[in-house]
Amino acid sequence: MSYIRNSFKSRALSEESVEILMASWRKSTKKQYQCYIKKWVLFCCERKSDIFQTTIESVIEFLTYLYKQKYSYETLNTARSALSNLCKLVDGHSVGSHPLVVRYMTGVFNLRPRRVKYTETWDVAILLRYLKTLTPVSSLTLKMLCCKLVTLIVLTQASRSHSVSLLTLDGMKQEDSFFVVYYSGLLKQCRKGKVNPFVMLKKYNLDNAICVYTTLEEYISRTRILRGVNMNLFISYIKPYNSVGPTTIARWVKFMMSKAGIDVNKFKTHSARCATTSKAKQSGLPLAEILKVAGWSSERTFAQYYEKPIENCEDFQSAVLQ
Repeated sequence: MSYIRNSFKSRALSEESVEILMASWRKSTKKQYQCYIKKWVLFCCERKSDIFQTTIESVIEFLTYLYKQKYSYETLNTARSALSNLCKLVDGHSVGSHPLVVRYMTGVFNLRPRRVKYTETWDVAILLRYLKTLTPVSSLTLKMLCCKLVTLIVLTQASRSHSVSLLTLDGMKQEDSFFVVYYSGLLKQCRKGKVNPFVMLKKYNLDNAICVYTTLEEYISRTRILRGVNMNLFISYIKPYNSVGPTTIARWVKFMMSKAGIDVNKFKTHSARCATTSKAKQSGLPLAEILKVAGWSSERTFAQYYEKPIENCEDFQSAVLQ
C-alpha cells in the first residue's frame, strides 16, 4: 500500500490528510490489494512502463496475465479495484469504469462463471453432540474451554472468525439470563451511518452442556488473572496469553469440527456460517431474523451463497420424528 500512499503524497497533501485517506481501506482490503499491486509493479518493471500513469492496453494485458494464471472473476475484480486506486489512465478515464475494462470483465464472467463452493452443508447436530460431551465446563482444560466457547458463539451467532476476534470485555454487561458483548472494531458488514452491532449471548436452560452463557461465565472467571489488562475476549491458552486473531479463531473452530467427525478437508471453518443459518431456516425461524443475526442486508445473499441442503439429511418422516 506504500505505492498508493506515495500517490497521495505526490499531490502535496499533508501527512495527516494522507493518513485519513489511507484509513478509508480496512485491513482486510489492504491485504487483498497488496498482492495485486505487487504483481502490477513487477508487470510494469518488466515492460519498463510507468506504474502510476498507464494506458488502457497495459491494464487489459495485466488482467489477461492474471486470467492465464487461472484466477477467478472475483480475483480479477479485486485487481481491477486495486489498480483503480493506484493508477491514472493517460486518456483521463478511471481504470475501473473504463468501457473496455467493463466489457473485458463481462467476458471473464461469461468464460469463467462463479462456482458455488458448497452444494450441501453439514448437520449442526453432529457438532452439538460432541460439544455436549465437554461437560462440566469447570473440568475442561483452558484449550478445550476456549475452543468450546468460540464454537458455541460461531454457531449461535452465525459469526465470522474476524467478528469473533473483535469481541471485547470493554462495556460487557451480564444479566441473569444473558450477556451483552460489544466489538472493538468495525465488522465486515458495517456501513457508514449504521451503529456497530453487538451480540447477546443468552442462557440456554434446555441443555446446560451447550449453554453459551454458562461457558462464557466459566471462561471469564478462568482467564481473569491470565489476561491482565488485555480487554480482548479471546486470548491464547498458552503463555504469554496474548489476544488472538481471526486465523486462530478459525483454527479452534476447525479443530472442534474435526473432533466431532466433520470432514474438514471438505468443509472449512466458514462453512459453519452456512450450516447454522441453513439449520435455522429448516427449523422454521423467520428469514428476517436469520438475516439480522448473520448481518445480511438482502435475502438474495442467503439464498445464493448460504442456504444449502444438509448433508445426509433424513427424509421428511424421519425428520419429524427426530
